[in-house]
Amino acid sequence: MYLLITMKKQTLTTLFILMFAIGTGCTDSTNGPDLDENGIGIGRSAITVTGSVNDEHKGAARYTNQNHEFTILLGGQDNDNFDVDIAKIDFDGGVTVPSPGTYTIGNLEREDFRADYVNRRLGGSFFGDHHYISDLAGATGVLVIESVSNNVITGSFEFTASRGADTDLTPIDPLTVTGEFRAVLDD
Repeated sequence: MYLLITMKKQTLTTLFILMFAIGTGCTDSTNGPDLDENGIGIGRSAITVTGSVNDEHKGAARYTNQNHEFTILLGGQDNDNFDVDIAKIDFDGGVTVPSPGTYTIGNLEREDFRADYVNRRLGGSFFGDHHYISDLAGATGVLVIESVSNNVITGSFEFTASRGADTDLTPIDPLTVTGEFRAVLDD
């Protein structure tokens, strides 16, 4: 009889623990950030590049909002072979996280944001070869912020970038960068 009572208590305890674990362990994480192997929030991005370079990339996505600059940073992790930075800078008034909406990308003096693309697969580095910027491309792109919540921003973009411009302001090696992202706050 003692053995039967002990087995019933163990069974009830096991069931209670199992129900508690299931109840607290199964949560909807669709609004929270993805986590890397260290539990640090990372987002996801998918990028397509056409023009003087043709490539596709998948990588991390995060955003920062510090002092006078808001930046969406795509790629740039150890295993990513590209960087896309979409930035808004205002040294006079500061910058806040933008609301959902459509914004222009191009030359920061005329448009809402500027953008950079670096292809490290081709040996590029920031401010080196295979570094393309929207400032001198002579075209306007678009950034669509779809949602901003829970330290996560989702959206898409398309912009033209070049490695610079000739003396007659013709873009050098222009390309088009399109993509989508789910970026988490990098704090």
